[in-house]
Amino acid sequence: MAEQFELVLFYSVLGIYLGAWLTHLQGWRRNSNTWTRAANRVLWTGFLLHFLLLFLRTGRAGHVPLLTAFEFVNSFAFLVILVFLLFARREHNRMLGVFLLPVGLGLMLYAAFMSKRIEPEIPIFSSLLLKFHVLTTLIGYAAWAITFAASVSYLYLEGKQKTNPRMFDLMAYRGAFYAFCFLTLGIISGALWADRVFGQLWFWDPKETWSFITWLIFLAYLHARYTLDWRGRRAAVLAIIGFAAVLFTYVGVDFLLPQIHGMQG
Repeated sequence: MAEQFELVLFYSVLGIYLGAWLTHLQGWRRNSNTWTRAANRVLWTGFLLHFLLLFLRTGRAGHVPLLTAFEFVNSFAFLVILVFLLFARREHNRMLGVFLLPVGLGLMLYAAFMSKRIEPEIPIFSSLLLKFHVLTTLIGYAAWAITFAASVSYLYLEGKQKTNPRMFDLMAYRGAFYAFCFLTLGIISGALWADRVFGQLWFWDPKETWSFITWLIFLAYLHARYTLDWRGRRAAVLAIIGFAAVLFTYVGVDFLLPQIHGMQG
């Protein structure tokens, strides 16, 4: 019974997020604050149900829902929506939801095709340090989703008359700063956990290597903005490359390269 309810809740959240994105799209096309406010209310409804979904999953599984591939991607989608809502309260712009919500939607659709079976938590994965590693890494990548969406918005608006995309450039920078900080915490805590459990800080397996490459791209983005005064198009292109690296790290690596990591990073 609880499993069926959880499944219904998952697909309800997916449907509500889709409705929120379509409503955001109408708000943008109609240049209507009314539609945008309605979209945010719909999105908040989906977000609260998503929180309930994760809460129920935690109770049924007996552990934080980050262990299986389904739990990991589902939690990633939740954090992407959370970061968007936090930025939306500050920025009050119609376009961000149009370009960011598809990221959360895509993750939910990806999770829909995964096994939703609950797996027992292996003792070595019960460490709080490991959970901190996974959570901070996910928050970092969710913040980079803001950078990605803002960069796509900037490129779309660039060159259009009567528009000033500079706000999206600044928004992308803010997202990148938080992304870099949280990913740094994630990499450090992951290395400390590996040293505690396996006696080795770093294994250079594909997941670790690509996480480090992604971190370097984040660093390059911030460095280019600080020291090379990169703004606008160049920074936006680098941000999109960084998000492609994020997707490859947590999707492509699992399918293409053998590794000691699982989907949970």
